[in-house]
Amino acid sequence: MAARQRQTSTSKALMRQVRQYLDSISRTVDVTELQPTGEVDKKGNPICEKKPVYNDRGEIIRTREYVIPPTLTGICLHLGITPGKWKQWCDHQAYPELEEATEWVTGMLQAWSEEQLLTRKDVKGVVFHLQNNYGYAQKVEVEAGPQTRAAQSLTTQEKLALLQELWEEGQGELPEHHEP
Repeated sequence: MAARQRQTSTSKALMRQVRQYLDSISRTVDVTELQPTGEVDKKGNPICEKKPVYNDRGEIIRTREYVIPPTLTGICLHLGITPGKWKQWCDHQAYPELEEATEWVTGMLQAWSEEQLLTRKDVKGVVFHLQNNYGYAQKVEVEAGPQTRAAQSLTTQEKLALLQELWEEGQGELPEHHEP
């Protein structure tokens, strides 16, 4: 079944349609935290109640909660386009008029994934998503031992002489080495 493809001619129109999708899968709530009331229960434990959290400007902090996680596939379904069409729209040479919107959507989805990485307990899926869709990589450091560090400091001629020596101890002579 072919997806119907709506015409979206400007970044503003595309961003408006994506916001409609986001609004349909989320809600905005006040951020709260538990604060002690000064009273205790029968067991002597402090009684706490949820209180709003204020930012440094004195405003209640609000956050968007996604009841359904935002996805590029969900956006495409909402827009009535295929993921292939979305990929075409992301080609800023072919569709320069959509660059602002496609960059905004990509950034919004990446930011949501990063937030999930920082706040979830099980992040394997989020890590997979970030690595495969946004170029994230796990940093791996390898410590070279003393023998490896010593071997790295040898010149090519010294390495060949060492190989020749080792070869002769076990096999005879090394075949001729030809420089490229």
